[in-house]
Amino acid sequence: MRTAVATTGKSGWRAAGLLALLLCACGTAESPSPPARLQFGMDLWAGYFPAAIADHQGLMAAEGVALDITVARDTRSLIARFAAGDYDIIGVSLGDALTLTHARPDVIVLVVTNESAGGDQVLRGPNAPPLGARPAKPVRVGTAMAGFGELFLQTWMAAENLEPAQVLWSNVDASDVPKALIEGRIDYGHTWEPYASDAVAAGATRVFSSAETPGLILDVLLTTRERVEQEPEAFRAFLRAWFAADQQWRNDPDAGSAAAAARLGLAPTQVSLDGIRRFALQDNQRVMAGGADAPLASLLRRYADFFVERGSLSTPPDPAAMFDPTLLPDATPPP
Repeated sequence: MRTAVATTGKSGWRAAGLLALLLCACGTAESPSPPARLQFGMDLWAGYFPAAIADHQGLMAAEGVALDITVARDTRSLIARFAAGDYDIIGVSLGDALTLTHARPDVIVLVVTNESAGGDQVLRGPNAPPLGARPAKPVRVGTAMAGFGELFLQTWMAAENLEPAQVLWSNVDASDVPKALIEGRIDYGHTWEPYASDAVAAGATRVFSSAETPGLILDVLLTTRERVEQEPEAFRAFLRAWFAADQQWRNDPDAGSAAAAARLGLAPTQVSLDGIRRFALQDNQRVMAGGADAPLASLLRRYADFFVERGSLSTPPDPAAMFDPTLLPDATPPP
């Protein structure tokens, strides 16, 4: 951010210099506070790119935040490192947030970044058997296990009338799904953009997407209540910069995409909002309001019930305790 600098005449400069000397001599001059440094980890997903735009455009620095950004290639590793305290904030699916609660019961949602509305996809490998009334042998299906991909694939299985006995599950991270499909290690796989387009370019076929599961996949930014209590103003500053960048991206999509690509070292084709419905500040205030009756809490309970049934979660967390709308900036009408 540029700051306007007023000009003065020679006598003004002499007076200003004398005042500076007096302040130094009296010990009343204050040094600027060091920026709050936050470690931010995320999957490669455009819903999390406002952080990169805010950092590249100087919005984070203007708010007094020094942001270190890491793009993970392995969601499970990203979550494990967050649980170990390596990251202050991470961007993952809301479903994945629940898997953290056994290690970090104080995990909270800072922001709902977006809804996946086509960006998450089920792909068929080039040599996969077709799905008939009953496949001749079990279908090999890949996703990051113990995460939201399981529920997404269960929805696809129901649409295809696939019974659980007809499916062999494989633990495959989203970034590895294109290679696993092309090599024939799995028949069908769940991944998201830009990995999905990479798989299609290599010979895979799209067969299902989150456009057919409205409201199921929300992506969020997570932190812990412990970290917020340590530096509440740093997180509020981060959120102000985040929503300012989000609005800039809406106002000028090309400039925002270019800033994200530049900050993250991506090719322009890797920055696409296709299949993503972003959540603005007003959207966040709406979905987080209402405590246990909030729309966000209802979806959390749905995931919690699924993971308890699957054995991935022993005790469902209190959904109302997992988000805190008081950290959000005050809403302002869009321009």
